[in-house]
Amino acid sequence: MDNYNNLILMLKDKETGFFIKTIGSYEIHKDIEYIDKIYASENDSTYIYLTLTTQDIDEDWKYSGIFDLYNEEVFLDKICEFEEVPGDYNPKWVLKIKYSNNDAETEQLLNAIINIHVAELERIIPTINPEDYTDN
Repeated sequence: MDNYNNLILMLKDKETGFFIKTIGSYEIHKDIEYIDKIYASENDSTYIYLTLTTQDIDEDWKYSGIFDLYNEEVFLDKICEFEEVPGDYNPKWVLKIKYSNNDAETEQLLNAIINIHVAELERIIPTINPEDYTDN
């Protein structure tokens, strides 16, 4: 079991990029290690920007396969936007989520998103064929 499971949501100033205040604290029931970072930002509305990642990916072919096979549509009813973040050591995705003042609702949503993400990784990783992503 994880030794930590609390996630603090900070509001980021859109001008300076500095965190200006805490706007939420949520219990993540499992798989918190798949969260790379999280923050909120205000434009016309407040949105949460959740960056999800994978466990260590030690092969280039697996990295490419994950990006190719990952189905962003599994989140359609939960998020506003989805963006791949190439170039890091492990695959990453930024999910834009409408912020709610209802902490229980936000906590439930974050846990559901993490569960969906982990299930999607568990679905695709075993199906990645190294021959499809190597120059042999």
